[in-house]
Amino acid sequence: MRNLSSFIMFLGILVVAFSGNWIILNYDQVSIYPKASIIAFGIGLALVVCAFIVSKLSTYHDGEQVFQKDYRDTLNKWLHANGTSNKWFTGIILIPLVIAAFYSLDLLFGLLKLYLFLGIVLAGFVYLLKEDRLEEVNLQFKGKTKKLLDLIDYRRHPFNISLIIYILVIISFVWSKAWDVPFYMETGGNVRYVTSLPMISFLMSTLMVISTFIYIIHNGDLFGFRKSALSTEKVMFVHFAEIFCGVTLIMLVFTVINALYSL
Repeated sequence: MRNLSSFIMFLGILVVAFSGNWIILNYDQVSIYPKASIIAFGIGLALVVCAFIVSKLSTYHDGEQVFQKDYRDTLNKWLHANGTSNKWFTGIILIPLVIAAFYSLDLLFGLLKLYLFLGIVLAGFVYLLKEDRLEEVNLQFKGKTKKLLDLIDYRRHPFNISLIIYILVIISFVWSKAWDVPFYMETGGNVRYVTSLPMISFLMSTLMVISTFIYIIHNGDLFGFRKSALSTEKVMFVHFAEIFCGVTLIMLVFTVINALYSL
């Protein structure tokens, strides 16, 4: 049952990311968001919450999985190999981009965004899955220190900082269209701006998926990768990457304040 909840949570966070990114990246293209996009985002969140509840109520029977193949071993062998498979993999990626460039620039940029999202997410998955499978890690903390660490330890819950801020971004964008309060965001590629709220929110969505994957693989099996305790160092590395969350939140606050001030 716990492995089923892992798959449901993985599906849910992907639905959240793809539907949310559509909302973010199409802000200037729609006058009001279609209900289907908002419903899809809500369904994704519901799947994550329901999967978390099921995971907490079910038990993982490690003894039943001991003789099953762990694809982590296959992944490690692939990472250490320098064969022609890497060249084939690169070719498979580049060919659609070349075809898209001849067909439509919009299609090309859409594919580039998809590749950027999938590339960062896959790199995060590989970072978390590589090396040997570890047994359960017992953290030697007690009292208030343990409560604080549990609050930001994504091995214990999937409600990470990037997910919370991402929800705030989506709510703000939907509210902006529903109440006709336009957000003024630089999205035209002006060199004076390092980034825009839609783009940095899009990048943060990759961190949201990776952080949720920490909980999934730490507590259950997924796609042949067996449950494995993740080291504190890997979790802290993800926390370091959460600088995106702070920047996104600041940009969101200033964008909302500017929109309200301009009314």
